[in-house]
Amino acid sequence: MKVRKQLPILLLIALSAAWTPRAALGVQQDAKPAAPSGDVIEEGKFRLHKFEAPIGEETYQITLDGDAVAVKIDFKFTDRGTEVPLATTFRAALDLTPESFEIKGKTSRASIIDDAVEVLPGTVRIRHGDQWTNAAPPSQFFTIAGYAPSTMQMLLVRYWATHGSPSEITTLPSGRVKIEDRGKDTISVDGKSDVLERYTVEGLIWGRETLWLNEHRDLVAAVTTDAEFDHFEAVLDGYESALGTFVSRAGADEMAALEDLSKGIAGSRVGAGPGTLALVGATLVDGTGGPAVPDAVVVIRKGRIEAAGPESRIKIPKHAEVVDARGKTILPGLWDMHAHFEQVEWGPIYLAAGATTVRDCGNELEFITAVRDAIAQGQGLGPTAQHFGFSFLCHSRSSAALGRVR
Repeated sequence: MKVRKQLPILLLIALSAAWTPRAALGVQQDAKPAAPSGDVIEEGKFRLHKFEAPIGEETYQITLDGDAVAVKIDFKFTDRGTEVPLATTFRAALDLTPESFEIKGKTSRASIIDDAVEVLPGTVRIRHGDQWTNAAPPSQFFTIAGYAPSTMQMLLVRYWATHGSPSEITTLPSGRVKIEDRGKDTISVDGKSDVLERYTVEGLIWGRETLWLNEHRDLVAAVTTDAEFDHFEAVLDGYESALGTFVSRAGADEMAALEDLSKGIAGSRVGAGPGTLALVGATLVDGTGGPAVPDAVVVIRKGRIEAAGPESRIKIPKHAEVVDARGKTILPGLWDMHAHFEQVEWGPIYLAAGATTVRDCGNELEFITAVRDAIAQGQGLGPTAQHFGFSFLCHSRSSAALGRVR
């Protein structure tokens, strides 16, 4: 569980000024901590999971270092017999403005990382492997390199929240991220209820991650994907019993965010509105085994195909929106019979590839159920989803299960 030492009141005020809005506390910008350097001011442990199976842990310790803080993070899991260790250090001003950052090790069985950032007056030095480069420091930035370690994501959200919650943040060594506050969730653990703030993060991985922080802005859970695109979760020690709830709510909320995004994309709901759509002039492959039908008409009413066949035999409704599809081919939606629907963002990709139904052969039960239900209720963007295979094995959350199904 998280440890917070009882420190002199001046130090607590100074740290609160750094990690919560200063204006709300009325703390002077030049407030200085009175405790000696080297004092541990925060530490914690996360249990690491892949497909909800426990595979390792991450520990962190934050110490006072003069007028700055120093963070040391050890992250390690074992995936199918292969150790994945990662060591990270971070130094920052009390308001979490970065001063230095180094990350070295592995983020998956086959992914090696060795990066560093040094912030100097007027310049930033960035290292990838043995190669150093210099760059002008952005006006506002944070240092982080991917989904791991989870502690850096916690510090990223703290930085974002206390620096005006900008729409985007430049990240070094590279990239930009977007953070969105998605509201509150009540999570029950051992008969007690905690109200947590839910956030989504875009830019550290392909797609979205979901994080939950408590009232102290301590990270409680992160639902993401690792460097080989497998489901990955970090949960604060003591909250493992709520893992399934976190996974389910992440899937549902990410589908809702995708639905909101799709509303602004032209054509994302072609034929799904209350009106009638007629596709005219295309070659139709109707899936019956018969020859292709040239100059065909397909009539879609309220999102469902009402009629399809030769233009000479299909009557176009009077008030239909007519789309000239000449030179195109229309065929039934495809089934992907062996899918692994790992992220909500895969939904639009399946549709773009012509797959309107996917048969998921291995997933987290809570995630794929949330995705399936959102799509079925018209609250998400993606193909009809059916789940089979080892979803139920993964639900046991055992290392043995992970070994069997992978």
